[in-house]
Amino acid sequence: RWRGALLPQKADVEIEVLESSKRPVSATADFTEIRDVNMVRVREDRKTELHLLFDPEHNLEERILKEQFIP
Repeated sequence: RWRGALLPQKADVEIEVLESSKRPVSATADFTEIRDVNMVRVREDRKTELHLLFDPEHNLEERILKEQFIP
């Protein structure tokens, strides 16, 4: 299972499922899952605003490294 990665803000990623009848694929983002997809497109929604909160004893760089590289 792929945990994800941090991408540049302007990244636009498309994933095409070649044999979806043989290997069903689901896509999940922000706790929403879509099953039996044929293609997934991922990009940043610039219209959505949010405030990022984290524990001050664990800086953001440390969180990013753990999220991407530590199982």
